[in-house]
Amino acid sequence: RRDETRRDRMAPSSLSLCWEGSQNQLKKILGEFWSNVRPGGRLHPAWFFEAKGHLLVELLLFAVILFLLTRKSFKPSKQKPLTKKEQEELIEEWLPEPLVPEVYAGQAPENGRLRNRRNKTKLQQRYAPAPVVKGKACTPFVQIGNKKVMNLVSTNFLNLASSERIEASCERALNKYGCGSCGPRGFYGTIDVHLELEKRVASFLGTEEAILYSYDISTPASAIPAFCKSGDLIVADAGISYAIQSGLTLSRSTVKYFEHNNLKDLVAVLDAVEEESKKGGKKGVGKFERRFVVVEGLYANYGDLAPLPDIVKLKDKYQFRLIVDESFALGVLGAGGRGSVEHFGLSRGVVDITLASLGNAIGSVGGICAGSRRVCDHQRLSGAGYVFSASLPPYLAVAAIEAIDILEEEGKELAKGLASKVLTFRQYLEAQVGSDVDLGGHPSAPIIHLYIRTQQQEMSDVEYVDLLQKVVDGALKEGVFLTLAKYSFLDKYPGKPSIRMAINVDHTEEELRKAAKVITQQINKI
Repeated sequence: RRDETRRDRMAPSSLSLCWEGSQNQLKKILGEFWSNVRPGGRLHPAWFFEAKGHLLVELLLFAVILFLLTRKSFKPSKQKPLTKKEQEELIEEWLPEPLVPEVYAGQAPENGRLRNRRNKTKLQQRYAPAPVVKGKACTPFVQIGNKKVMNLVSTNFLNLASSERIEASCERALNKYGCGSCGPRGFYGTIDVHLELEKRVASFLGTEEAILYSYDISTPASAIPAFCKSGDLIVADAGISYAIQSGLTLSRSTVKYFEHNNLKDLVAVLDAVEEESKKGGKKGVGKFERRFVVVEGLYANYGDLAPLPDIVKLKDKYQFRLIVDESFALGVLGAGGRGSVEHFGLSRGVVDITLASLGNAIGSVGGICAGSRRVCDHQRLSGAGYVFSASLPPYLAVAAIEAIDILEEEGKELAKGLASKVLTFRQYLEAQVGSDVDLGGHPSAPIIHLYIRTQQQEMSDVEYVDLLQKVVDGALKEGVFLTLAKYSFLDKYPGKPSIRMAINVDHTEEELRKAAKVITQQINKI
């Protein structure tokens, strides 16, 4: 016990000695450091100059300057100026890049060279020039030359572009607002009718908000890049139109296509995305990147509908956002003309972004993007077509508002009547032509693609297009105005060559029967 007491008394004195030793060591180190860096110390700049160390630096700089002075100055090689004759020869040999293709599909290039896109040779199909229409080009009957012909070309499905009620509203708007808006929406181009149209469209479609674009083709090219950036992923149907393809390209996102309306292929693509996501790495799909599925409600290139109920289930399962283009479905499909979403009985909320053109069934100009308030507000600063383009002329906004009024009042009757006319025309045509043709598209869709089944497998695309053009030219002589489905060589996945027909709600059954008879006669001739 005495030893323990003695150790306890000695412990504090040992600790104090250790602490004092540490302090002395620290003071010694700090003292040595200060003696070196203080004025007159070895590490002070003044000591360097006192020891003539600057002479070494100056000598080095002098050597560098002497080396540079002794080097020969660079002089570009002198070339003998071109004579006037040589200049003229170079000018004659120079060929500017053509504004239109010099060589079309089916032609051999004179110089042996072809323009290619991404190292893949792809030539533009040459189409016959379209006939000149006198007067209105969107009415059920138009005048070409001195003949009045039935119009199966215009996508003015509900004939609202020819409505006297809408024309009267446009006339009043012109007297009140003038013709143009003279500026972008964000500056001085927003007028009360623009805001009213956005509210009416949002209310009609059942979304929180909608945003108006002045040009329908620029709508997907502005809305999609506003949300999809480099590093994001887009899974798109191969049957989408060129306007949507442009939006995908401008977004700089990774784009994966699945076969048109092939759900099995869509599942395969989504599974592959999930596998890449699990693997990670540079080539893998990031865990937090934005992912979208892009489809059309009614495909312009095929006339069929996207299987939205199944696509909605897949996008929920794989956690994707859904973008649907309703350009050709708006005003046509659904009980009230609200598009393919209403046609399938789905809630508008299952679609994250809805795009649509106002230039088809609505009978005006421009495009809209509908969705949540955050989706629309984001585009007011990020949508290129909204920020930099002049806003829609006020009278065209009034025309769209009046068209929506008509849809809310008579939408059920118009959509039902148009579907009945489409079904009647298809039945007439199938009964008369038989198995020689294939009518593509949904039975209630007003866009019908006609394919000549027996000849297509035996001909090239160029010969097949020429064959279809003979049917179009022959039908025009007999009073039916038709057109080919035309595609650009820039289309990543162009549709099949076909005759595209659009039905107007004001076409009578007798007129449709006569048109089917004329088309059948021209097909039998070839």
